[in-house]
Amino acid sequence: MNTLQQFLNQRVSYHVHELSLPAPNTQQMTDILQAAMSTPDHGKLKPWHFLVIKQTRIEELISLLQTAWQQSNSELDPQRAKRLASYLKQAPSIVLVSAEINEPSPISKQDQVFSAAAACQMILLAADALGFGGVWYSTDAVELPNVRQLLGLQNKHQPVGFLVLGSPISKREKARANVSDHSFEWLGAANVSPWGETKSANQERLK
Repeated sequence: MNTLQQFLNQRVSYHVHELSLPAPNTQQMTDILQAAMSTPDHGKLKPWHFLVIKQTRIEELISLLQTAWQQSNSELDPQRAKRLASYLKQAPSIVLVSAEINEPSPISKQDQVFSAAAACQMILLAADALGFGGVWYSTDAVELPNVRQLLGLQNKHQPVGFLVLGSPISKREKARANVSDHSFEWLGAANVSPWGETKSANQERLK
């Protein structure tokens, strides 16, 4: 196994309680986000929007978010909102990644969102390469119009990930799934075989 394979196989997510300061400094964060410029990008649209929130601003952000959630009269689960606020409060730094949708465009909205999601992984890998750790949290709690406005998001922005970045309190490893359990070779109509085996399997195996 070469160095790159080892690096990729050893990457793990560190949840917010497993991270501490220091967070990436300005130059390190720039380098991390620059790595996202190599994300696969159908049509070369560059459909990415990165909002960096430093640790010194997180308490203010949480206060504003809580007020916005309360005023929204939405169906957002109060417990979910409380849980997200608790996560963010512990964050050394945050990057809110959104797809910046180009419309009209021959490139589908879905492809543009997928590119932004791929950028999340590039950011996590780049952070790991610099000795930091991170985790990807969902963004449904920022979809409300008043919250989007608070974060400076426009209608063309579709959030795809809250990335929390910081220094791992302690390094750890994670057992990996067996790739053969998730990989197949197509052998013709409705006929597939587990990757690396010659025995055929019915298409139902894929469901």
